[in-house]
Amino acid sequence: MDESLERFIRYAKIDTQSDDASSSTPSAKKELHLSRLLVKELETLGIPAELDGHGRVYAKLRGEKELPAIGLNAHVDTALEVSGKDVHPRLVENYDGSPIKLNGKLTMDPKDFPSLKKHLGDDLLVTDGQTLLGGDDKAGDAIIMSVLAFYVHHPEIKHHTICVLFTPDEEIGRGPEHFDAKKFGADFAYTIDGDDPDKIEAENFNAAHAEVKITGVSIHPGEAKDKMINALRLANEFDALLAPNEKPEYTEGYEGFNHLLAENGTAESVTLRYIIRNHSREKLLRQKDEFKDAKTFLEKKYPRAKIELALQEDYRNMKEVLDKDPRAVLYVDKTMRSLGLIPVYCPIRGGTDGATFSFLGCPTPNLGTGTYNHHGRYEYLSVKDFHLMIEIVKALLKA
Repeated sequence: MDESLERFIRYAKIDTQSDDASSSTPSAKKELHLSRLLVKELETLGIPAELDGHGRVYAKLRGEKELPAIGLNAHVDTALEVSGKDVHPRLVENYDGSPIKLNGKLTMDPKDFPSLKKHLGDDLLVTDGQTLLGGDDKAGDAIIMSVLAFYVHHPEIKHHTICVLFTPDEEIGRGPEHFDAKKFGADFAYTIDGDDPDKIEAENFNAAHAEVKITGVSIHPGEAKDKMINALRLANEFDALLAPNEKPEYTEGYEGFNHLLAENGTAESVTLRYIIRNHSREKLLRQKDEFKDAKTFLEKKYPRAKIELALQEDYRNMKEVLDKDPRAVLYVDKTMRSLGLIPVYCPIRGGTDGATFSFLGCPTPNLGTGTYNHHGRYEYLSVKDFHLMIEIVKALLKA
């Protein structure tokens, strides 16, 4: 097994799951176990590194002064959906296209996971079905560290200055917190946090969230005629007033949605929590107006009910920035084509730390890692694609 793959497995075995119920930074102290290891490995390579008070690791490998400084970012935490503790990666050599048995109960079948069909003949790293793998984003961490090791061990090869940032808490939307663009020092950058090696992700959702609190009129049901206003029924009515086809289960590509995350309460009082997403900022504003219109309509229909609506924007589409400053996109496009790849441009149906970095002055599209089926027990890494990503990033940085 080569050093880069061993590096990934070493990282994957460290439990770094973030905690969305925590307000500390990082949200879980165990994330620092990997951050500290990365600092140690960077310093072993002779690269000065800093773990700041917010759990961010900054490092820099100096290159040719006349070339733009290029940044690389990956996150250390893993998703909340499935445990990242006691990860046991297993290598499936020369994958033959048949279902992969993860354990006595779970099988990963290409009928259910068609991306497997792209990897016939590849070596795959899979889980034992008890945890996620952690390719999102420890593959990104390992790719960056492998590229740095290459350039340290080959000082004869000239390269751009490489600015590195490893962040905690990306999976809970807090990766860009305390981002210091000046300390990072990159003219433009890339998050290494996707899947296919030939993808360039230069646009993401605009995002907002909404909280709706409905207070009805509670009274004994035996005496309720013309008096009771059931908050639960009003909550259902509120949701029905939103565009019926703009739900995650009905959308794809550039189609936006309103996603009802949670509904909690009783006949007297109910709270609804939504996330609102659209690649178009104008359409997102229209979706927000739908929430306001639903509130106004129900207030007129039920004047004795109380309806409170809180709307807040979360992040914006990095396309706004990258259209004005396309250097990062043009640079990686040219690099991929020089390696014989045809870049595939895909909108991210989610967020990315790169979006916030972009609006803070560092244009940052997203690139792949060679890992798939993120956030679950069926996650896997294609060794071929993982190595290809290392070659792409090396070429990206070469003078």
